[in-house]
Amino acid sequence: MYLNRPAGGFKVVYEYANHLQARGHRVTVVHPRNLDPQPGVRQKLKSLLWPYKIKWRDRGVAPWFAMRPGVKLSLVADLGEQYIPDGDAIFATAYQTAFHVAGYGSSKGRKFHLIQHHETWLGPEEEVNRTWALPLHKIVIARWLARLAREFGANGDVSYIPDGIDFSRFNLVTPIAARPRRVAMLAHPFAWKGMADGLAALEIVRAQAPDMEATLFGAQPRPSELPAWVEYVENPAPDKLLTLYNSCAVFLHTSWAEGWGLPAAEAMACGCALVAAANHGAQDFSEHEITALHAPIKQPAALARQLLRAVCDDALRVKIAEAGHRRIQGYTWERAVDAMEALLLNGRRENVP
Repeated sequence: MYLNRPAGGFKVVYEYANHLQARGHRVTVVHPRNLDPQPGVRQKLKSLLWPYKIKWRDRGVAPWFAMRPGVKLSLVADLGEQYIPDGDAIFATAYQTAFHVAGYGSSKGRKFHLIQHHETWLGPEEEVNRTWALPLHKIVIARWLARLAREFGANGDVSYIPDGIDFSRFNLVTPIAARPRRVAMLAHPFAWKGMADGLAALEIVRAQAPDMEATLFGAQPRPSELPAWVEYVENPAPDKLLTLYNSCAVFLHTSWAEGWGLPAAEAMACGCALVAAANHGAQDFSEHEITALHAPIKQPAALARQLLRAVCDDALRVKIAEAGHRRIQGYTWERAVDAMEALLLNGRRENVP
């Protein structure tokens, strides 16, 4: 699979590729055009031409991410074994790829499945759940995914390695206490990302705090449902995103379900007070009334009540933002890659709390 715009799951895979390559490992990231195990003639032809189209259209793979030159990015027609390089270890990174990886021969290396979410939006739930029982070592990014893995029959074949934050890109620039009444929020076309809930909450709060401003950002063009008073930034570059986070006092996280919640964590690293729908992922790295303000998922009015507290009570907002900023400092890529490398080299697993 391949995306020419930023996506959190891809970003995590690319981060691991960069860090492992920097430590002397040879890393290849394989991008298949087609995930169908039995493609038709037309699909095969499109798949064969696909790498040339990407190189011409996007001037390379993942132009939105600063990939280390030593990482090999491979564009292939499908996940047939003939396209997969031999190695010491191989990772499935989406539920469809897990079936392919499970069937490869031993020359491809030890088999792992990096699980960043319960990916039921990608395919039928029954099919997604089947991958959790495949003979692949599961690496989950959150505790709730570890619990789900055990529920689905993975038993002890699970390691817990939460994501990291690139603190060279996401850090505190503007003092927390000096920020205006501005709220940042991710805009996303998937309904389960909760954008409609977030917009409803913003309108409720603005009726009581008319000086509140909001800046939304996303990988797509400006959504038509955004009210005129809301600023929108399309596909911000990393330096622009750093500026955006640091210009806001609060980050509003609205997802109904989240594997971990990378934008929310990045915003905390930049000094935003987190107001979050209490999905499992957000609860993995934030605590209600301590490092964030939580509200039940799918309840815009409840989300608005917590947002109003953060917007109107500066002392509370500063307390939450400072505690969240301290808390998120423990989520370094160095820690994540140390754990991943230990697993690759000697099979040592992170304990799952």
